[in-house]
Amino acid sequence: MLRELHIKNYAIIDEISLSLSEGFNVITGETGAGKSMLVGALSLILGERSSLEGIRKGSTQALIEASFDSISSENFSEMGLDEDLFEEDIFIFRRVLSTKGKSRAYLNGSMTTLAQMKTLGQQLVEVHGQQGQHRLGDLNWHRTLVDGFARLHNQAREYEKSYHLWRALKDEYEQLKTCIATSKMESEDLRSQLSEISDAALSIDEESDLLREERMLKQWEIIQSIVYGLYAQLSDEGGFLSQIDDAGLALSDLDTITEDAASELSLLEQSRIQLKELSALLRARQQQEGDQPERLESIASRLFLIQQLTRKYQRSVPELLDFKNDLEKSLIGDSEESLRLSELTLKLKKTETKLRAQAEKLSKARVASCSALKTRVQAELARLGMEKTRFEIVLDRTDLRLSGIDQVEFLIALPGEVLSGLAKIASGGELSRIMLALKVVLAEVDPVPTFLFDEVDAGVGGGIAERVGRRLLALSAGHQVLCITHLPQIAALADHHYFVEKKTLGDRIVTSLGSHTF
Repeated sequence: MLRELHIKNYAIIDEISLSLSEGFNVITGETGAGKSMLVGALSLILGERSSLEGIRKGSTQALIEASFDSISSENFSEMGLDEDLFEEDIFIFRRVLSTKGKSRAYLNGSMTTLAQMKTLGQQLVEVHGQQGQHRLGDLNWHRTLVDGFARLHNQAREYEKSYHLWRALKDEYEQLKTCIATSKMESEDLRSQLSEISDAALSIDEESDLLREERMLKQWEIIQSIVYGLYAQLSDEGGFLSQIDDAGLALSDLDTITEDAASELSLLEQSRIQLKELSALLRARQQQEGDQPERLESIASRLFLIQQLTRKYQRSVPELLDFKNDLEKSLIGDSEESLRLSELTLKLKKTETKLRAQAEKLSKARVASCSALKTRVQAELARLGMEKTRFEIVLDRTDLRLSGIDQVEFLIALPGEVLSGLAKIASGGELSRIMLALKVVLAEVDPVPTFLFDEVDAGVGGGIAERVGRRLLALSAGHQVLCITHLPQIAALADHHYFVEKKTLGDRIVTSLGSHTF
């Protein structure tokens, strides 16, 4: 609960400190004395955004500090809060507003963010005022109240976990399905490219080999002339072979006479054999078929195909071969994606079946609780002077969503009117009493320790005001209740009464605070 509230240099407040107690606390004061400033200051402590207008004229900064009894830390990590900051039995919130435009927030002496302050503040205080009554038209809030009344929060949280898992799987499934559809169109093109490159049957050195052969074929006549000349020098009458034969006869004659020319004869015979082999090779070259025109045409056609592919894909032959391997791997990857989609489809179906079962169970529990909640709220409205007002709860079926499969809406029929949504009620007084009725009914399951009511008495007076006061008193049996009011019927029922006064000191207006405990 809220223990202390200290405000300095905020709006028309110079400096005040407020020590609060359990039970029913009321704050009264004349119009313009600064009662609403207390609500504004507390809202800043609870994480609302600030403006320079909140700093008292003539001051460079405003300070607001509040201390609360601690609450369970079991959800601190989910809130993004460091549990080490809350080892004490008290929470100290502090906001510092500066004319330099910088606002700083602290929790137990450590700087924090407004988001963290707001998250924790929502666990400590609920503020109910004319500006906050828009929640009465919020269908999500209606559902939250039903879940709270039926004590379904744990069940709802388990469903939410399953929903997040299902949603993640569904998103992955949709993305993969889209990816496969896109890949399928791309794969047709990839297969066409792979077929074209594969059909070409390229090899790394083929182009250079063909170019070399082409150069040779284009010089065929020159090559043949050289070959014929060489062959003639070897084989024609009087050529090298004929001369070696003559030399052999001469060496034979020499050996007959000297009987020592065997070595020379052997060397000459080896030369003759090698020249005969050379002659045979040259003869073979001479006898090659003269199909060079056809071969040249074939080479030109092949080179054209290779060059066409290299230009089309902007790659060399080695790069084309690497590209071919990449295409094959990519098409294999398509098959793997299809397999993944099949697996994901089965997993998604199984997860959705479980989720729908959880949603049905949650929905049945909500439906079962609505009758009792309706009866309790109807009775509470009667205690607040709205005996002829009819309260209904409607549950409409929806598709799967984070909250389940129910859209919950509270409907009200004022005397002589048809049922309509709470947002359509124009009277602030009626809205305030409806809100109070809901809070009283749900008090036993509401974990928030402190309720602040601002203008809960709007549009009421006399006996109705006393009824409102008594319901606030009843609510304070299990919660700390702070109520800003101008009605004596309500103030008279309080356990603790604080009054705000506005005084003029010289040329300055200051706000002071007094208290009574009954």
